[in-house]
Formats: sequence, C-alpha cells, structure tokens
Amino acid sequence: MIPKIEPQADAQYIYVKKEAFYKGNFISLMCESFFFAFALTMFSPENVLPVYVSSLSDKAIYIALISALYYGISYSATVFSCVVGVNAKSPKWISVVICFLQRIGFFLIFLSTYLASGNVKLALVTFFVSLTLYAGSAGMSNPLFAQMVGTSIHRNVGTFYGAYNMVGACSGVLASVVLTQCLARLEFPFSFRCVFLLGLISALIATVVVCVGVREVTDDRVREKIRLRDIFPIGTQILRENRGFRNYTIIKILVGAAEFAIPYYIITASGLKNVPAGFVGIMATIYLVAKMVGSLVMGRLADRFGALIVLRVSCICGAVAALLAAFIKDYRLAYVMYALLAVAVNGIMMSSSIACVTCSKNVRTPIYMATVGLLCAPLYVITSFCGAALASWFSYTALFLLAVGVYAVSALLTFWLKDSRGQAEKGE
Repeated sequence: MIPKIEPQADAQYIYVKKEAFYKGNFISLMCESFFFAFALTMFSPENVLPVYVSSLSDKAIYIALISALYYGISYSATVFSCVVGVNAKSPKWISVVICFLQRIGFFLIFLSTYLASGNVKLALVTFFVSLTLYAGSAGMSNPLFAQMVGTSIHRNVGTFYGAYNMVGACSGVLASVVLTQCLARLEFPFSFRCVFLLGLISALIATVVVCVGVREVTDDRVREKIRLRDIFPIGTQILRENRGFRNYTIIKILVGAAEFAIPYYIITASGLKNVPAGFVGIMATIYLVAKMVGSLVMGRLADRFGALIVLRVSCICGAVAALLAAFIKDYRLAYVMYALLAVAVNGIMMSSSIACVTCSKNVRTPIYMATVGLLCAPLYVITSFCGAALASWFSYTALFLLAVGVYAVSALLTFWLKDSRGQAEKGE
C-alpha cells in the first residue's frame, strides 16, 4: 500500500513509491531468477551446448561458432534494444517482448534434437540459426533488464545483483541434478531433448512471474527521443566524460580475448580419463555452487568498492582456472578449475551490469550497456575463430595459455587504471 502523501517534489514522491514496491519487486525478481536460471542451465553456452554440438560433430569450428555467435551477437544486439529502452517509459513490458523471442530460440534448439539422429547437417544448421536468435534476444534483453532494475530496485544495487545471481545459482544446482540424470540415464539425442524441453518450460514461467509480480515506478519527465544513429556519438560522449566508466570499459574489452576459450573447458575436462557417468551434470553443479557463493561475495564487494574491484578478482580467478586447464590430467582437478571459472565468468558479467547501473545513475542506462557491448563484440568474434585455428594447429593448451596471459594483463590494468568507489558510482 503506497502511503498517501502530498509530495513536496516529484523525486521524493517517486522514492516513496519505489520504497513501497521494493520488497515485492525484490521477491518477484528473485523468483524470476530461480526459473530463468533453471532454463539457462539447460541451455548453457558454457556447459551444455558445447557438449551437445560435439555429440553431433567433432569439428573445432563448430565449438568456435558457439562462442562467436553467442557472445558476438549478444553484445552487438544491445544497441538495438537500448534505443527502445531509453525512449520507453516501461522497460518491463518491452523486456517481456524481447524475452519471448529468446524463448522461441529455446524452442528451435529443442526442435533440432529431432534431426540429430537422422540429418546431422540439418540439425547443426537448425541449432546455429536457433542460437543466433537466442543470442540476439539475450543481448537485447540485457540493457532492458538493467533499465527495469533501475525503475524497480532503487537501492543496494550490488547486493540485489549478488542475491539475484545467488538464487539463480541455487536453481542452477537443482537444474544440474536433473541434467545429470537425463544425460546419464537417457540415450542421445533423447537426453538433450528432455533437457531442452524442461528449460523451455521454466523460461516461460519466468516470463509470467515478471508480468505479474514486478511493478515499475517511472517518472513523468519528457523522454529523450534517441535514434539509432545517436548511439555512437552519445556513447563516445559518455566514454569521454565518465572516467570511471571509461576505465572499466577498456579492461572489459580486453577480457573478451580470454573468454573465447570458455566452451573448451568442458570439452577438455570431459575428455579426461575415468570421468564418471553424468560428468557434464556434475561439472554444472560445481559451476553453479561456485557461482552462488561467488555472487554473494562479489555483490558485497561491489557495494563497498565498486565494479572494477569485482572485475579484478574475476580476472585473477580466470587466470588460475585457465592455468589449471592447460595442464590438467586428473578429472578431479577439473572440479577446482570449473569452480574458479564460474567465479570468473559470473563476476565479469556482474561487474558489467553493476558498472552500467551505478555509473549511469538510471540515466541512459541502456546506452551504457550498448556501449560496452558494441566495443566488446568485434573482439569476441575475432578471437573465437582465432581460437578454433589455434586448436586445429596446436592444441587446447595453447588456447588456455593465451587466456592466462589476457586475464593476467587485465587484472594488472585494474591497478593501473584506478577507479575509486566514488568514481564508479558517481560517474566522475
């Protein structure tokens, strides 16, 4: 119930409304996180999709395509949704529409399993077309979700993202148990068909939760009329004037040259001797438990020190994980490797969302997201195909050693391009 007050100023009245809806929005978004994370576990580009594709073909180029398409397209697609997000009064409903497109991508990936046992080439074509839609809608939804958070969660943003990711990780653990059982007990491709169907159903439930439970609080100010051609000059202006955000973006771009190796971790680990049945599911469980613990720690770090510190810790964990992957012989050591990788990948993702929300102060937030995405996308695409070439000419070890170097340089840059908490949050 919103307190009946006569607002002395619009800002004060909006704050009171946000405070009144805060608890309900927080709970609703935690529920959305639970169901959506369950779905993402079943369609994970780090764990499940590489194994599914490797079951169809052992060519390294197909594994590289997963990274190139997913990260390249998802980062690039942010520019299209940010125009709509900045101009829109209700990011929630636009986000729902974009997320529905993502569910169509999930559905098409599910359909590709019916071709896996008959026409492998057609199954691969269907899969990659589906992945393109999945990645594009995922990228478009990120700025809109950040915008929706800005209109629904007005305080303790770092803690919110930490709790959001923690709940998602808990759900992912449950999903990974189901995943393990499906892959261990069922034959291919029926095993993946069941996995993808469960993920699709869970994703649809998450959309319903947002529609019913989240209540936005927007003001009546005159909205900017941002056009697609305005994004580049506005993004350039943001980078020029906002030093904290600029420093973060420089390092985030470089980190992309290490994340191209992500799909190869699970492939390398799965090829080790004496791996138990359902090994992919076990690894997914470890990945998500580590993500859950890491989310809590990273969220608190972000509230206290800013997004750049989260990025630094993530890069250090990523470097250690890549070093382990380069020389791993025992599948049990892969558990440690994957836990560190989970902290790194999740922390880098969290740092990006937190940096954009805190630096923008809920003004042009989608453009901040799009700026990072557009600058990161080219490097993701280039390094993904370079990684496939390295894997073909040399070995996966070369990929991981390159990732070690990139993570290490990125971590060092966080000390050189210093960014105080005030700069990160005030956008100075």
